[in-house]
Amino acid sequence: MKKLLSVAICLTIVLSLFPLSGCKEEENLVLNVYNWEDYISEGDFDTIKEFEKFYSATHGGKKVTVNYSTFGTNENMYNELKLTQKKDGTYSYDLVCPSEYMIQKMIIENMLEKYDMQDGAYTKVTNYENNVSATISDLCKENGWYEYATIYNWGTMGYTYNPEYVDEEEIKSWSVVLDPKYSNRITIKDSVRDSYILALGIVNKEALDLLDKSAPDYNDKVKELLNDFSDETIKKAEDTLIKVKKNVYGFEVDSGKQDMASGKLWINFAWSGDSVFSMDLAEEDGTYLSYSVPEEGSNIFFDGWVMPKGANKELAQEFLNFMYDENTAMYNLDYICYSSPIVGEQIYSYVCDNYGYTTLIESEEETDIHVNGKYYEEIYVGDMEDFHGEGTYQLYYYDEDSNSIESEEVELIGWNVKHFFGDKIEGDGIIYTDSTQRQLATMYPDSETINRCVVMQHLDNDTLKKVNNMWDTVKVGKMSYTLMLVIVIIIVLLVGMAVLLYFLRKKGVKFERKKPQGYTLVKREEI
Repeated sequence: MKKLLSVAICLTIVLSLFPLSGCKEEENLVLNVYNWEDYISEGDFDTIKEFEKFYSATHGGKKVTVNYSTFGTNENMYNELKLTQKKDGTYSYDLVCPSEYMIQKMIIENMLEKYDMQDGAYTKVTNYENNVSATISDLCKENGWYEYATIYNWGTMGYTYNPEYVDEEEIKSWSVVLDPKYSNRITIKDSVRDSYILALGIVNKEALDLLDKSAPDYNDKVKELLNDFSDETIKKAEDTLIKVKKNVYGFEVDSGKQDMASGKLWINFAWSGDSVFSMDLAEEDGTYLSYSVPEEGSNIFFDGWVMPKGANKELAQEFLNFMYDENTAMYNLDYICYSSPIVGEQIYSYVCDNYGYTTLIESEEETDIHVNGKYYEEIYVGDMEDFHGEGTYQLYYYDEDSNSIESEEVELIGWNVKHFFGDKIEGDGIIYTDSTQRQLATMYPDSETINRCVVMQHLDNDTLKKVNNMWDTVKVGKMSYTLMLVIVIIIVLLVGMAVLLYFLRKKGVKFERKKPQGYTLVKREEI
């Protein structure tokens, strides 16, 4: 009887622990996120902390910890995944944010989980489904990764330039980097895939210029010419990049945006988001930079969230649903400077206020701007009572140094973003600014610019090897056969001498240094 009672007690204790174990596991949920460096809002709105608070508030106090780590290149990210791959073929990360060509590679290699979808719509990431621009979702569907990736940020590649020193007509072509008058004032990307696009823009310039931009298949033909990896074209790209290398200051990945702002450079081959960063930074010192997507055509890039095999799909998609909320997307847009695929009235108002022109009006309420007993607030020019579209206006701004309200005459230009925001906003979608080559147009290019930009395609291993070999030649330089032969001979001789010495010593041959003759040590003194 005692034995039965003891067994019953033990079973009761063990069974009572099961729900406790489950709660403990649920209370310690972990989400492993792998993203680009400096690619999420960490300022006043800390995205990671805000999600952790949001999750707890919406799940009855349950906690989640986001392990957030970063990478520098797509290749580094891919290698890290492969190195940490588990025996069952799964990975240690729940969410990763590669670029378009790497997403294609990961899909082909069966590395990714699919999103939960029904009738072609995302069921767990509804904020993305409801808020994503049709321009972006259509491109994803065309390229075959809609089920595997949601787009986080996107943009174009072109030239950030200083219009004070660079001719605005010349900067419309990729070949400007060969112009000797800009020698040592240019940098290009230390990235084979990106710089290859630049090279093909020069190599295939004539063919690209001859294309009919109004033709329905125009973009397809640009895609073909800017994704040409034939042996002949790779060789032409190599020769072109070697010429470019002689004229530029150097290759860079991240330093170019600061160097443009400081005035060290006049031209920087840049991602559009980095170009906006340069413009914002340069404005602080009174320098106004511009951005140009060359007429020949360019790359339109995407960074998208994917779930590697074995990911916690439920938690990962919940995190993304939070990320694609319009408010969260707005904070990330402000922090990163890259274009978000999320559209809506809140994002549109943010873009108007930050990248459209503004002016000051008197305010009945207390504000931060207080001059001569009056308060002023900053408003978007489109909200002025006497606004009537494009034209010249007298606008007002606050001069902090003199604590006064100053005015300037500005010619306003309307920039249409309706093609991107679509029916998610009311009105005509025209934002008024003073330039079509600064922040607003850089972040939201017009339809014509988007039509001449193409997605970079994934390369098979053999083609990638050829392109990488080409890039090595460009970076390191070619070596003459004579010099190569001399180096090989020297190496062979050195190895031969080392082997000879080894065998001689093994046989007992000793090599002693002879003592100098004719000298006798008389006395040694300490100094």
